[in-house]
Amino acid sequence: MGNNWYSFDVDPLWVFLALLAAFVLALLLYSRKNLPWGKGMNVFMGFLRFSSVFLILLLLLNPLLELNINKIEQPTVIYAMDNSESIILRESGPNPEEIKTWLQASSTSLRSAYDVVIEGIKDSLTFDEKVTDLSKLLKDLENKYEEKNLGAIVLVSDGIINKGQSPAYQNFKFPVYTVGLGDTIPPKDIAIQNIRSNQVAYQGNQFPVSIKIYQKGYSNVPISVKILEGRKVIAEKQVETSQTELSFQINADTPGLRRLTVAVEQKEGESSYENNRKDIYVDVIEGKDKILILAPAPHPDINAIRTVLDATSNYETVLYIPGIHNPPKEKEFDLVIEHQAFSGTRYGDFKSSGKWDIVGDRSNIRRISQEVNYLNLAVKGNDKDQVRGAFNESFSKFKLNPDLIDRLRQYPPIKAPFGDYQLSGPSEIFLYQKVGSVTTSRPLMLFFDDGSSKSCLTMADGFWQWKLQEYGQEENSDLFEQIILKTTQYLSIKVNKDRFVVKPRDANYQIGDRVFIDTEVYNEIYERTYGNTIKLTIADEEGNTSDYEMVDSQINSSFNIGSMEPGVYTYTASTKLGSRSFSENGSFAVRDIQLEGIDLTANHNLLRSLSGNSGGQFVAFSDASRLDEILADQSFTDLIKTNREQFPLINSLWIILLIGLFLTTEWFLRKYLGAY
Repeated sequence: MGNNWYSFDVDPLWVFLALLAAFVLALLLYSRKNLPWGKGMNVFMGFLRFSSVFLILLLLLNPLLELNINKIEQPTVIYAMDNSESIILRESGPNPEEIKTWLQASSTSLRSAYDVVIEGIKDSLTFDEKVTDLSKLLKDLENKYEEKNLGAIVLVSDGIINKGQSPAYQNFKFPVYTVGLGDTIPPKDIAIQNIRSNQVAYQGNQFPVSIKIYQKGYSNVPISVKILEGRKVIAEKQVETSQTELSFQINADTPGLRRLTVAVEQKEGESSYENNRKDIYVDVIEGKDKILILAPAPHPDINAIRTVLDATSNYETVLYIPGIHNPPKEKEFDLVIEHQAFSGTRYGDFKSSGKWDIVGDRSNIRRISQEVNYLNLAVKGNDKDQVRGAFNESFSKFKLNPDLIDRLRQYPPIKAPFGDYQLSGPSEIFLYQKVGSVTTSRPLMLFFDDGSSKSCLTMADGFWQWKLQEYGQEENSDLFEQIILKTTQYLSIKVNKDRFVVKPRDANYQIGDRVFIDTEVYNEIYERTYGNTIKLTIADEEGNTSDYEMVDSQINSSFNIGSMEPGVYTYTASTKLGSRSFSENGSFAVRDIQLEGIDLTANHNLLRSLSGNSGGQFVAFSDASRLDEILADQSFTDLIKTNREQFPLINSLWIILLIGLFLTTEWFLRKYLGAY
């Protein structure tokens, strides 16, 4: 603790006048001669009267008493633990008990000089995290302790990252000291490095499975590569480890969600067998959705959309540009995408369950308010803004991968009409218009769904540039593809008129996620009803079942199953409305991420760069005892924080008691000495 002090908020002049008034009153009362007590007693009782009057006048001024407390805060040193699987998958290197013993001893030795905190550990050192994102770990700690006197972070890791950005070139406001775990010598191993396959295939077709194999220490060794479904081998090849890539064609013969396991033969002496198996999940469906793309003229946007849709094999696209293509013979489609919408071009009469309108240079902006009943757009002239997309965090119609959303900031601006946008009805903004660094309330991309029809309105063209920019910076266009695919998927799905709807909140969960299954029950005129008893049975791939039951309500109409083991699960749900029974069934997958076993070579160079760029130091775990000396020699400065508390002086009971004591003492003495 430092120095504490009090202060008042009253003008000193008023305090002086109160002192003067109290002194004058005391002087008038005790300046008389011939008093029945001595001079010393007279001065003492004058003091009592002066003090009591002054305190009464001071209370009438009602000042605020401010208490200032200085607190000296020690520097905080955080031990951030990489608790991922890669640390223990390889046999060489320290075991968990050695790491735990050192961590406890090192942190304890510094507690006399610093406030020491251990982060990144749940209940113990389990090393069970499925991914490693060191950048997020450090940024989260920076945000969590921004109000603290953060001296340094000690990152204990093998330096292997498989998610997020590299932390080596990020700026931190504190030095990062790193302790290198693991072995930097590549282990002797055979591993599945990567698998590429379709997430969706159509019944009766074949879908490719491309496998990339990594090996160290097993050159030209024959191995068997199998693809299994359950315990059944559905494809197998004998290859040599020099053949690092191979492909299979798998028959999509049965519909439904299928879990396939790629297994590479295990060889003696491998550092780990965990990376010799990897699961993939393929949803086999019965037919393709037909997508019609209309446009008055060719445009790069059209190719960008078609390239994404055609690459999935989920959709069959038809392009119709009058004067270039013949009109399609079919009149009904699952989705119609109109580029340069509201241009007045005549295409014919086509029907679809969903519509996607894309506004461009040929669009008549004033027709939007006439033809779109959920948007009133008032514009002046043909002014346009250069805008980027800003994701609406509360958007609910579908999800984007949260790790990819930041890529929107990299996208180049496109031109959108400038004006006053007013939404109505069941519409929801997906992307806001962002002008410079300001995110406006104007929509760049919005959706409408009134229960009978669904549509999307995009207020700008030229987004083909987004795909090129993303690919140039990230070597993939995953975010752009998600936007196109999920928009298409949402709009092309036909409106469900079932009275009993049961569906998983996500078709593919990751291991550790909580599984939710949502339910909806409707009466005969499709009004939502509650108070229904709903039964649910979930079966795993071995046929083991678990039963659940609930009564739905407006507060809760979802089954919270909790986390589940990896695999494909089927479910059957049933309920009863009056005398009629309803049932629904489906499936979902829980995926094992399986990233930690791909590369088991410790990356101490990354840790050295991170420490060097942030002002810290790197030490290997074998020399970790030196870290205590390094940190003890650092001159992390203490931080003085001042807390201020204010309270009215009139609320202070001790002053009231003091006034009463002074007046009572004075009265008693005067009576005792014969003045009354």
